[in-house]
Amino acid sequence: MDERLPHPGKSAANSPGGPAHSEGAGAAPRTPRSPLRLIVTVLAALLALAGVASLAALLLEALRGESVWPGFAAGAFYALPIAFVLMAGLVIDSIVRRRRG
Repeated sequence: MDERLPHPGKSAANSPGGPAHSEGAGAAPRTPRSPLRLIVTVLAALLALAGVASLAALLLEALRGESVWPGFAAGAFYALPIAFVLMAGLVIDSIVRRRRG
């Protein structure tokens, strides 16, 4: 029988590639995430969405030939780089955590 297929009597979730494999007996226990990391993640995502929305509104107003509200320009100018820096910090923090643990 092909080794890639699950054996009879085993569900796909218990196969070597299934989701239960990562939480098996040999896997390291997951550490709880800090509330600060969750807040930074949500803040970065919201800033990125607000920045992209501001940029889209700015471009649409400019294409229609209307005067652009400076708040849209400021939103795109400040929110996107701040979100990028926060996300880069989260990636660096994740790398440091994995190397420690």
